Amino acid sequence: MVRLAYVIPAMMVAFFLICNTMTMATDPWDENDKEVPWFGEILPPEPFIGFYSKVVRCLWNVEPVCGLQIYRHLFDQSKKLDDNCCRNVVKVGVRCSRELGWALSLYKKFKPHKALIDKISIRTYQECVGRKL
Repeated sequence: MVRLAYVIPAMMVAFFLICNTMTMATDPWDENDKEVPWFGEILPPEPFIGFYSKVVRCLWNVEPVCGLQIYRHLFDQSKKLDDNCCRNVVKVGVRCSRELGWALSLYKKFKPHKALIDKISIRTYQECVGRKL
């Protein structure tokens, strides 16, 4: 269960906050990595039973390096997704993209950005589909 607290935001990658200090070498799965933005955050209660299981199934289609890239992109659209990570976004689909954003916005730290996270995750999905990769 503790590991789940680090897997979910990896997609939001997943998703997307002020991570200028992070590098591609940062391991999003390392529970002791104090540089990841979700370090020390407590996993919020599920909004409904089975929600986190559903989110984890979505994450199986996202490479960890893409999770960090997507996460950065959500809060800084100048940080574009490369083609490989765009393929990851298309692979998970719009529903999973939105659910991953919802999971991130459950964290107290990200709650104020809920509407922004949802809007950008939908737009990012549409942009990636439009690339025709």
